[in-house]
Amino acid sequence: METTIVVVVAATTAETTSNCYSKYMKKDDFGHPFFVYLKLIFKTIKIMKTRSMFISALVVLLVMACGQTPEERIKQYEEAHAALMEEYSQTMDSLANDREKAQAFYDEFVERYVDFNLKAAEKNPDNDVAVQVLMNLRGLINDEQAARIISSMPVEMLENEKVAALKSGLDARLETSEGKMFKDFTVNSVVGQTRSIPPQPKYAEVKLSDYVGKGKYILLDFWSPWCGPCRREMPNIKAVYDKYHGDQFDVVSIAVWEREPVEVTIETAAQLEMTWNQINNGGREPASIYGVEGIPHLILFGPDGTILKRGFHGAEIEEIVSSYLK
Repeated sequence: METTIVVVVAATTAETTSNCYSKYMKKDDFGHPFFVYLKLIFKTIKIMKTRSMFISALVVLLVMACGQTPEERIKQYEEAHAALMEEYSQTMDSLANDREKAQAFYDEFVERYVDFNLKAAEKNPDNDVAVQVLMNLRGLINDEQAARIISSMPVEMLENEKVAALKSGLDARLETSEGKMFKDFTVNSVVGQTRSIPPQPKYAEVKLSDYVGKGKYILLDFWSPWCGPCRREMPNIKAVYDKYHGDQFDVVSIAVWEREPVEVTIETAAQLEMTWNQINNGGREPASIYGVEGIPHLILFGPDGTILKRGFHGAEIEEIVSSYLK
C-alpha cells in the first residue's frame, strides 16, 4: 500500500512539476524560486527517515513552488512596472535639455518596456496581468501581437469588460486590415437646409459605398471638430486634395464621436476649408466598424474598394497617395 502511494504521488508530482515549469518559467531561468525549491527537495530527501515524511515534504514544497496566487503575480508585475515608469520619469527629467539623448533613451526604453510587458503577458495569460499589459501596450504593439495575447486567455477572461472592448476593436481592425475589401456603413447626415422659416437641417442617408468602390482612389478621414490633432492634420489632407483630386482620386471626411450639435461640425469644416466630400453626424458606428480607437485616422481605398493603407499621418499622406497615383 505504501509503495503504491509513493508511485501515485511521484507520478502526480512529476506532472505537476512539468506543468508548473512549462507554464511559468523559461528553460534558462535557473535563478527562479522553482529551482531553489527543487534544491530544498533534494536536501529534504537526504534527511527524511520515512517515505511518508518525504511524501509530505515533497507535496508541501511543490505547492510552495507552484502556489503563487494570481494576486501575488499581479502585485509583482505592478511593482516591476512602477519601477520601470519611475526610471523613465527620472531619466527623461534629467535629459530635458538634451533632446538627442532623450530621444535615444526613449527609443531604447520603449523597446525594453514592450519586451517586459509581452513576457509578463506570456507568463500570466489567466489573470489581470494580461489585461493590464493590453492596456499599457495600446499603440505600442501591432494587432497581431495583441491578438496573440488575447488568444492565450481562458474563455472566462474574455468576459472582462476591458478585454471584450479591446477584442471587439481588434477584431474589427483585423477584418478591415490592408488587403481586405471595404465594409460599408450608412449615416443619417446633414446635406443642407430645409426651406422652412427658420431653416432646419436637412438629413439624408449617405453610404460609404457612395464614394468607395466607384473607380477612384478614396482617402477616408475620420475626424471630429473638438479634436485638436484632427485640425492640425487638415492642411496635409487639403494639400493632397488640392494636388490630386479629379478622375482618379478624391477625399471623404467622416465626422465621428461629435460632442456638439451637427451645426458645429459644419461650421468647423468651413473654417478649416474642408472643401471635399463631408459626412457628418457619424456617431460611433463607422469608427466601430473599422476598429478606430483614436482620431485622426486615415484609410486609403483602391478603385475597387480594397483597403490599401491605414493609420498614416503627416508627410506620409502625400507619399502614400502619390505612390499609387503614379
